[in-house]
Amino acid sequence: MEAPCESFSILTPSYNQGRYIERTIRSVMAQNYSNVQHIVVDGASTDGTLDILRSFPHLTWTSEKDSGQADALNKALALATGDVIGWINSDDYYCENIFGSVIQHFHRTNADWLVGNLSLVFEDDTATDFRASPVVTRQALMRYPDIVRQQSTFFRRTFINTAGGWDKQYFMAMDFDLWMRLSAKQPPQMVNESWAYFRVHGDQKSAGQHLLRQSREIGRILRREHAPYRFILRHRLLKRWFWIKGLAKRRMIDAGLLSERYRSRPVRL
Repeated sequence: MEAPCESFSILTPSYNQGRYIERTIRSVMAQNYSNVQHIVVDGASTDGTLDILRSFPHLTWTSEKDSGQADALNKALALATGDVIGWINSDDYYCENIFGSVIQHFHRTNADWLVGNLSLVFEDDTATDFRASPVVTRQALMRYPDIVRQQSTFFRRTFINTAGGWDKQYFMAMDFDLWMRLSAKQPPQMVNESWAYFRVHGDQKSAGQHLLRQSREIGRILRREHAPYRFILRHRLLKRWFWIKGLAKRRMIDAGLLSERYRSRPVRL
């Protein structure tokens, strides 16, 4: 049941994702909720994204050069008026008709942030891989930084504002940094419902070429938070192993030894 006093602001940072962003926008429109503000902050795309944005008059959007995803998210947060904040990237999308349930869980639990389940969707849209979200606590984040599920997370705007938004010094790990700061205030309420899809494709920021940079940023955050050294070392070795496997996979595909359809598949599968 919709609660008229509650409203959503959905934040979408974007850069040259014209082939995916319409799906993102339509997933926000395909909700059982009317009081929704969708804010897209685009980093001066050159691929036709702006034509798509212009075709949806309900959007609040800007397009200008920025200093990265965290900068775009902070710009979007400054424009947000909703009680509840969602962050969905321009190549991901929401499940249908979930916003009413999100509000109900906020009311029932009195939580300041909620984490639902996520499914991976691959390049051709024909295969998905369901992932139940691991329980998020401060200790769990230190031990397993990759449990962050940004697409299926919703926040009270007042709560995310207390953390000061996203830190622009992080190009890859701005989500993990925010989760660590928020979890120091309170853990999220976990919800066993499917709320979003994470698209896996070769051009995304989290692809292999950025994996080591992500690892270095997460390592800095873990040291700042005084995580045990064994957690830092485990994370570093695991990311290095994923990077090696990803490099081997790409070279095998380029040499014709492995089917092209595996290019967008995570190396851990």
